[in-house]
Parts: sequence; structure tokens; C-alpha cells
Amino acid sequence: MAKKTDKKKGRLKWRTIIIPFSTVQFWVSFLMVLLAVGAVVVLLYLQLLSPKAQARRLIAKGEKQFNQSIVLGIKELAFDDFQSAQETLFQARKAYDNRKNSEAEVLAEQTLTTLEKAMERLRSDEFYRRERTASMSYVKGSVEVNLAGSMEWQPAKKSVKLKKGDKVRTRSGSRCVVQFDDGSQLTIKSDSLVLIDDMTEDIRTRTKSSAIKLLVSDVEASILRPTAKGSRFLIETPGSVAQVRKARMNIRVNDRNETEYKLLSGDVSVRAGDREVKLGQSETVKLAKTGGVLSRGRLLGVPVAREPENLDWMISRAEKTPVKFSWGWLKEAKNYHLVVATDRYFSNIIYDNRKVGSTSATVKGLAPGLYYWRISSVDSRGQESLYSSFRVFRVIRDLVPPQLSLNDPIVFNDASGSRVYLSGAVEPGSSLSFNGRQVPLSPDGVFRTFLAVGRDQGSIRVKAADQAGNVLNQVRELQ
Repeated sequence: MAKKTDKKKGRLKWRTIIIPFSTVQFWVSFLMVLLAVGAVVVLLYLQLLSPKAQARRLIAKGEKQFNQSIVLGIKELAFDDFQSAQETLFQARKAYDNRKNSEAEVLAEQTLTTLEKAMERLRSDEFYRRERTASMSYVKGSVEVNLAGSMEWQPAKKSVKLKKGDKVRTRSGSRCVVQFDDGSQLTIKSDSLVLIDDMTEDIRTRTKSSAIKLLVSDVEASILRPTAKGSRFLIETPGSVAQVRKARMNIRVNDRNETEYKLLSGDVSVRAGDREVKLGQSETVKLAKTGGVLSRGRLLGVPVAREPENLDWMISRAEKTPVKFSWGWLKEAKNYHLVVATDRYFSNIIYDNRKVGSTSATVKGLAPGLYYWRISSVDSRGQESLYSSFRVFRVIRDLVPPQLSLNDPIVFNDASGSRVYLSGAVEPGSSLSFNGRQVPLSPDGVFRTFLAVGRDQGSIRVKAADQAGNVLNQVRELQ
């Protein structure tokens, strides 16, 4: 009986274990759980791991980064990269819409790569550095240029563009003028060799960096004050570097590599070796190749040009006109050097006198045309100052009488007699008279005046004369 009971208990225990796994309800529940888990796995795969999901995610990332790059200025500062990224992003969207997920993924990755490289460049200072150019505005004689990267020298031509790394060489008796884009000007005299060492601009701050190197050279520099704070103009010679903020100066490097600075006006500081030399107005400094100061002194004064004034007109009826030049007196000057030319670079000189003993001189026989003149001083030792700034004037031959516009005279009769009201205009600069009486004129030639006449006078005599001496005579009838 005990054995039977044990056997029954064992059978009941076995049934307790087996029965739950054999019920239909359990298997239905188990299958539902498996389906739910499978659905979750499939959903996660479709959303995160499938090619479509990866393409969608990369496209969204590319769109976000593209929008950020626009805010940072990629369109304005790196337009080529902007166009490339825009095109690949558009193609990625198109491929995604056409269910070409792998192709869309590749294009989205290309977009991200392009944007990353562009933004890396935008963060660097070098990206904002733009190459500038200077131009050859004047060439006389044998002038040659050696362009950066070239081994050959070639003849220089007017308007040729110069950039960083280019060299300019002038032979004996030749000269040229290099015009910088900021208005500064460099006149390179004969037997000179100049290297354009830097010509760049930061497009963010608009600061410009210019630098030239002088070997054996003789140059005149007219450097304008920069418009952007932080701009600089450097002139490097053997043993020294001059930082120029604004100046009119002459720099000469001889065959012993000694540098002589002559500063007429401006703000210039020179680094020579381990010391800084500050140049003052009208001062000259000579430096050795090692940077030591060989000599220092004052420049001979530059005369102040007076007549003819800048943009003045000399009007005459003659074929050839004498013109008087005058300038200020200098105590240290023994003579003065007057130069008159038909061009601003003084290559076509028509008058050159280094021994003018007074503060004026008359140059005869100037034909009609445009003329430039400048003056310098010469001391008792024969040393000459720098030239004054040039002035320009025009000689005009005028054989035409002045133009006159006279309105109809208005006659007033009263007890005291007759008066005539006259109004009109005459060529500016002319003189005008009625019946021999001078008429006051406004600067533009307009006049309004009353003229007393006899009761029986039927006309008035009109005379106008211009600056050249041409005369207009008329008789106007009174009604």
C-alpha cells in the first residue's frame, strides 16, 4: 500500500511539471511574446540598422550641418564648396526618394566630408588671406620682370600685374613705377633690384600686408596711410627692416649693402639688428649691413612750390607762352633745381635747370598743353634735397572773343534823366564795360547794373575782354 501511494505521488509530481507546458493557452501566450519581440527587433532594424535608416540618418545630419555652415558663411566665403555640398545633398535626397538607399548613403557621406573640410578651412586664418596684385604704371628704358616660379627675365610692359614672389630689375638709365592697390607708389630708379615679398589681404578685417625686399637699389616710396587698422607696409634691406605707416621717402642700398633712408615726411620705424631706429621728419640715416648706424643727420629742406598753382590755367593768344615759376626761400639753399616736364613721371623733360639762383624763374616758349613741375634745393656742397610734390598746370591758346549774353535793355525816364537797366552774363574771368564804364561781375560772370544815359542817346557801347586779351565790341540800340 505504501509503494502504491509513493508511485501515485510520483505520478502526480510528474504531471505537475508537464501539464503547464502542454496547455494551449501557454503556447499561444508564448507565440504572442515571440511575435512582439520579433516586431520590436524588426522595428529597431528598420529604424536604426537598415540601409534606408542609415541613409535617412546621414541625410538629416548632412542637412543640419549644411544649415549650420550657411550661418557660418560658407556661401560667401567658400562658394565652390557650398555648391558642391548643395548638389550632393540634393542628389542624396533624390536617391532616397527613389529607394536607392546605398547610393543615398554614399552621397550623404560625400556631403558631410565636403562640409567638414570646408569648415576646417574656414576656421584657419590662411583661408581668409587673399592674394593681391600691384601694377606697373610706368616704364622707361630697360626694365625686366621675373615672375614667381619662373627662371627667366622678360621685358616689363605697362599695366603688367605683379604679385608675391615677383622681381623687378632696372638697367642703367631706366626706371619704372609700381602702383599698389591701396594707392601707394614705388618709383624704382636705374640699376635696382626689387622683390615683391608679400601682397595679401585678410578678407575679414580688410587689413592689407605689403612687403618688398631691396637688394642693390635706389627707390622713392610714397606710402599712404592704411584705411584698415592693423595693415602694414614693410621695406626690407640687408641689415634692416622698415615699418612704414605713411611716408614720402627715399631708400638707397649700395653695392656694400649699406642702406640710406631719407624721410621727407611720415611715420617710419626701422629695426636694425637688435635695435630700433626711429626716423624723424626731414631726417637721413645710413646703416651698415650688420645694422649699425654709420651716420645720421638732417635733410636739406624742400622748397614750397607756389606758382603756377596746382591745376592752374595759363591762357594766351600767342603760340608760345612764357610761364613764371616761384617757390619759397630756404636759408641753407645756394641754388634751386627746377624741372618741367609733360608727364607726371618726368620722363619727357622740357626744362631742367639745377642752378637757379633765386626763388623764381621764367620758362619761355611753352606751347599749349599740360605741364608738370617740381623744385628741389641744392646746398653749397652740391647736395640736393628731395623734390617737392609735383604740380600740374595747363597752357591754353585762346583766339576766340569772350561769349556775352545781354538781355534787352530796359529804359527808365524820370525828372533827373534816363537810366538803363542791363543784365546778362559774360564768360567767367572776363572784364566788361558799358560806354567805357567798368561793370562789376560775379565769379560766374553774371551782372546786373544801371547805366545813366542822355535823353537823346539811342545806343550804348559794349566791350568785353577775356584773360587771353581777346576783345568783343558791340553796339546795342535803345528802344
